[in-house]
Amino acid sequence: MKKICKSLIVIFTVSWLTAPAYASDPCASVLCLYGKAVGQGGGSECRSAEKDFFNILKKKKGSIRWSKTFDARKAFLNQCSTADPAAISKIMSKFGRVRG
Repeated sequence: MKKICKSLIVIFTVSWLTAPAYASDPCASVLCLYGKAVGQGGGSECRSAEKDFFNILKKKKGSIRWSKTFDARKAFLNQCSTADPAAISKIMSKFGRVRG
């Protein structure tokens, strides 16, 4: 009985302490934002991918620093190794310095 209780406590503790990691997918953002940049929106499926991109804001004393935001957004999109650099360039020229 003690073994069962101990193992249940361990399982509960491990499952409680390990939060699921919902990493944003830069490739999904590239795909959705490129579609948006060329005039073909991705619909509701792209909301979270677009949000991941537009939530990247670099601030200093409450003001958005657009050049640092641009660089951070570009670095995020460049994490997608299969993305075409021309597509990333088009996305950044259209959405790199705007608030979503």
